[in-house]
Amino acid sequence: MKLLQLFIKAATPIASIAFALAGIIQLRAQFWTAGAIFIGLAVIGFMLSMRLLEKTPFTPQELETLRPFAVPAIAWIVAINLMTISVVYVADNVKSAETDRFAELAWIGSVILSLIITWRKRPTEKEDETFTQKLKTNRTELMLLFLVIAVAFALRTINLTTHPYPWSGDEASIGIEARRILSGDITNYFETGWSSQPNWSFVPTAITEKIFGINILAIRMTSVIAGVLAVFFIYLTARELFNPSVALMAGAVLATLPYNVHFSRIGVNNVIDSFMSALMFWLIARGIKKDDPRLFFNAGTVAGLSIYTYAGTRLVLIIGCITLLFLILRQRSFLSNHWKSMVAFAVAVVVSAAPQAAFFARHQDIFLGRFGQEGILLNGWLTQQAAQTGKSVFEILFNQFTRTTLVFIASPAPGNLFNSPEPYLTVTGSILFILGMGYTLAYIFEPKNFILLLWFWSVILFGGILTLNPPANTRLLMTTPAVALFIALGASKIFEYMQKFGILPDKLVGPMLAIVIGIISYQNISFYMGEYKSKMYFQDANGEYAMEAGLMAKELGDDYQIYSLGAPRIFSGFPTIVFVAPNNLRADVTAESLPTLELAPDQKAVFFAIPENRPLITELSNKYPGGEQGLVYRKTKPDDILFEYYILNQ
Repeated sequence: MKLLQLFIKAATPIASIAFALAGIIQLRAQFWTAGAIFIGLAVIGFMLSMRLLEKTPFTPQELETLRPFAVPAIAWIVAINLMTISVVYVADNVKSAETDRFAELAWIGSVILSLIITWRKRPTEKEDETFTQKLKTNRTELMLLFLVIAVAFALRTINLTTHPYPWSGDEASIGIEARRILSGDITNYFETGWSSQPNWSFVPTAITEKIFGINILAIRMTSVIAGVLAVFFIYLTARELFNPSVALMAGAVLATLPYNVHFSRIGVNNVIDSFMSALMFWLIARGIKKDDPRLFFNAGTVAGLSIYTYAGTRLVLIIGCITLLFLILRQRSFLSNHWKSMVAFAVAVVVSAAPQAAFFARHQDIFLGRFGQEGILLNGWLTQQAAQTGKSVFEILFNQFTRTTLVFIASPAPGNLFNSPEPYLTVTGSILFILGMGYTLAYIFEPKNFILLLWFWSVILFGGILTLNPPANTRLLMTTPAVALFIALGASKIFEYMQKFGILPDKLVGPMLAIVIGIISYQNISFYMGEYKSKMYFQDANGEYAMEAGLMAKELGDDYQIYSLGAPRIFSGFPTIVFVAPNNLRADVTAESLPTLELAPDQKAVFFAIPENRPLITELSNKYPGGEQGLVYRKTKPDDILFEYYILNQ
């Protein structure tokens, strides 16, 4: 208690300075109420603290006691004030580019400063020596890990701009949002853009566009990085939960898993949930093992940051909290022994998530938008389906369950940015996946197994069973690190039992595990980089039309106006056309509007007609003769016409 009183006595003047700064900033931004409150707190706090210090000045002993806490206390007060300022700016209705920028910088400063405070203690010389010794001892493991990461990177970058084909409208939409950030059109990153995603989610793509240029490579490179990081962190998570052998196998499986590789090659945000979930669970697992609140603080930071990405990734925060609740209930002494870690996790979530949470609190319709549209409980679909089909709610939910789960081992994965005719897993992979899950279910109340099962089944429930039209490939992607770990566990346990019963000599266990994982990896690579690529399962007529039309218009030049004769299937505002040919004027032409179409005498134009609308090209050529006419065939189906074009250079 005496130490607490001493701390309050020392911290109050510092807090008063911070309150005064916050109040001045608020008043200059014309936030009168918040500014007045901060100024009032500053004046009252400083007045009381000065009177107290004059009556009872610090003794030398008290100063010596406070010295280790002084810098961290000041830093925490600054960090909390920065976070508060960002929340106030985000929640206020009066905004400008200047206030947006200040709120963003204040939030970034609060997160970085809080992490620096948490990790301010430098490693001791003994810890440095231990780390160096571990590197030498585990040299072979590190070499194998490097090989796994290299394979993961290669599979995600080879022919990146041409496979998968064509470029999707979702990729283009994200590219357009990133371009708006670079051009300065977007200044408030806490607001939402395309698909109700926070603008922060487009910042990584803006960075890659700044590095690689505004092109499809830049858009897809963001996913490449997230996919490779997912491989690295599932290795670390598996190593903490199980052992190095299982970790390397899990990494190798995820590195080659077609489902994960595919979403690591297309420029959408979904694969980031594989990376963030693996990172958070590694930090939690390591934090428990090391009994280190700093690691829980990092885990809480990752969990809080999950609300800045697309809607599905927010499940990372939920499963992180459920994991900690399980640990508290599972072990009676856990909370008393690790209460500092729990506080660290909660504080980190608040610091990292607060501004975006403030925005969603003001705009609950946006926050619940995707859940309301896709969730069968919120949109009334479940009760409507029961009434229309005469089936019970249980029957409908069971059908949702089977459609969601069988895609892993038995059913195709149609549409939804993947469109594979095969299940996610090979036959060998499916067997090991089932056995690995069976093992974890046998010991479900062990924390490591509970984490793995929670990771998988929470996604199955919230991203599959309780959503429309399962299986939705984009919503199930967070399961892939857990699936890879199930497979690795299944293989490990099979050979472990064979070893115990004397069926397999000890010295052959390692090579046999490597062979099995090698077979699965070969099958995965052979399918995705072979059959999937050559047969272009990703094909989409609208996406192909938009990509090829946009590229042709871009090659002709910015002075050619694009006229799309694609109704009712596709229009000139399709995101891929806009992204590829951003400077070309665009318009739609229909059979009804063609007779009234008037072109300027010197106008340059290019017309694109889907096969159903080819007769309109004939009318155009009669109305405006002398143009260049031709056909473009689909790359995915060479016998099918993609579109007919007509180029006018008057």
